[in-house]
Amino acid sequence: MAMTEAAQGRMIANPIQTATRILATAGVITIIGGAFLTLSDVGLRALAGTTIRGLNEVLILCVGVAIAACLPSGVARSVHLTLDLVTERLPERAARAFALFGVLALMVFLLLVGLELFKLAMTYHTRAQATIILSWPIAPFHFAMAGLVLLCVPVQAVHLGGAVLSILRKDRGIQRLVQFLPALLLLAVVALVWANALTMLPGYGWLRGLTAGVAAMVFFGGMWVMMMAGVPLAAAMGLVGFLGIAVLLAPGPAGTVTGGETSRFLTSETLAVLPLFLLMGSFASVAGLSSDIYRFAHELLRPLRGSLAHATIAGCAGFGALTGSSLATAATFGKVALPEMDARGYNPALAAGSVAAGGTLGSLVPPSTALILFALLSEQSIGALFVAAMLPASLAIALYLVAIKVVLTLRPDLAPEGSPIDWPVLWQSAKRCTGAVILFGAVIGGMYTGVVTDTEAASVGAVGAFLFALLRGRLGGGKIWSVMAETTTTIALIYTLIFGAVIFSFLIAFTQLPALLSGWIVALDFGPLMVIAMLVLVYLVLGMVMDSYAMMVITVPIFLPLTAIYGFDPIWWGVLTVICVELGMITPPFGMNIFMLRAIAPKTRLGTIYRGVMPFVLVDILKIALLVLFPAIALWLPAQM
Repeated sequence: MAMTEAAQGRMIANPIQTATRILATAGVITIIGGAFLTLSDVGLRALAGTTIRGLNEVLILCVGVAIAACLPSGVARSVHLTLDLVTERLPERAARAFALFGVLALMVFLLLVGLELFKLAMTYHTRAQATIILSWPIAPFHFAMAGLVLLCVPVQAVHLGGAVLSILRKDRGIQRLVQFLPALLLLAVVALVWANALTMLPGYGWLRGLTAGVAAMVFFGGMWVMMMAGVPLAAAMGLVGFLGIAVLLAPGPAGTVTGGETSRFLTSETLAVLPLFLLMGSFASVAGLSSDIYRFAHELLRPLRGSLAHATIAGCAGFGALTGSSLATAATFGKVALPEMDARGYNPALAAGSVAAGGTLGSLVPPSTALILFALLSEQSIGALFVAAMLPASLAIALYLVAIKVVLTLRPDLAPEGSPIDWPVLWQSAKRCTGAVILFGAVIGGMYTGVVTDTEAASVGAVGAFLFALLRGRLGGGKIWSVMAETTTTIALIYTLIFGAVIFSFLIAFTQLPALLSGWIVALDFGPLMVIAMLVLVYLVLGMVMDSYAMMVITVPIFLPLTAIYGFDPIWWGVLTVICVELGMITPPFGMNIFMLRAIAPKTRLGTIYRGVMPFVLVDILKIALLVLFPAIALWLPAQM
């Protein structure tokens, strides 16, 4: 009997996924080991007034290799962000052609990054560059990073082979050729750029002769065309950025930017907090800290009508403080809270709206991956952003609770009445929450007081969450491997996105688009509040079609200089940006959190979810207005640091 196409694909894909998962596991273990060493260094500094000599400069290189080790697993599992608004509506034959184009584009991008990293490693080797304190050669670490990124290419080639076979088996003759044309055209363009043969193309002089602003708009439009064609966002930004720099300067500088910027972010001490906080969230979830928070919130708010809806908001806030992810918070509490509220007769719209809105708190309550990403893109202090978000996050929680209270006052039939507090049960649930409070207090309190740096605080969070999970016996039965798999997936997703974003951001900065846009808006003589209103509206529109990470990497390099012209504080704008991005995640008709809930609860109609989120959208708009009118809500606490 002939083997099916799906079975053949599994025979190839399963061993690759297993091998890359082992590699990624080694990377995650390295990151955890680095966190333990960092805590040892903090302990030595506090108790003996000494430190481990040269630890930071070696650890950051090891973390760079560990992160690169996670990338092949992410590629094997196809965890990249794409926009499918257009491609999912195409006929099957056209969809296959665009799928091939997207898979090939990502492979070319990974090859480009890997080769440029290898060139950079060769440069370090030739110059015999070494670390400052220990004089360790850095070339071997960079060769390892380059090799691991290049390993992604054959892994992606398996996906490419699947896309090619799909076309060959289902189409014939000229139809096949037509479907291969977009992919062949992409290969031709990249090859011409790589060979510095662009000057042979008709119209090349016209491209290079474009004014900076027009060139920026051309390349920006090209990026959107690629994204709409189903190309992963990382590849769309990275390839267009590389091609743009090559056209405006030369292929050599374009390659230098690609390798240099990628290496800089892989070995960034600031960015090293990201995988540590991701590990903290994963271990905290496995340890049961999220369910502890939810149970305590429910018992505390039991007297209120709709106590489970209120508890969902409070629980999402607590869970967000441990995970820092909007989608993860919505997904986790959707699985826990929706069945509970359904069993107790809650209106489906209220239940869905509470979970979707509560999920947005995951990116606002510190420590937040969205705030970390803004800090990296804007070169602002992570600690200052975390502290600045504390009061706005408290305001968000309060407004959401008020929204539920108002809705249930107007429509008491939407949820059951409350019941008296069971004090012994409340006390027991409060004791169970001690771990979450200690963990959150150690991380945020340590940064606020200056006792630990951002990276050290992230290490405290990761190690603390790991120890809680270990002591509670929650890491058996393969749970630790699921934590590592979850962390690997998110690391691969975010870092490939960052690789593309930094290359494209360099192109945008080179064309001076932010300055040109700022000058144009200033010439229109809009007031500061009108400018902020325009930017908020842009985020609401983008939130209908894009993930929060993608929105930020595209907009922050453009919007931040504009707000600076009007005298707005970058820390304040960072908090407001995250709020706007997360509001876009629940704004109908295409908010990402809405579709996350739809996937979790397929029986819940989209119209029901839309009705449920509208009260929260309204209070979010009120929250933005309050933050704009009273910037001290975000700036007072950082001023006390």
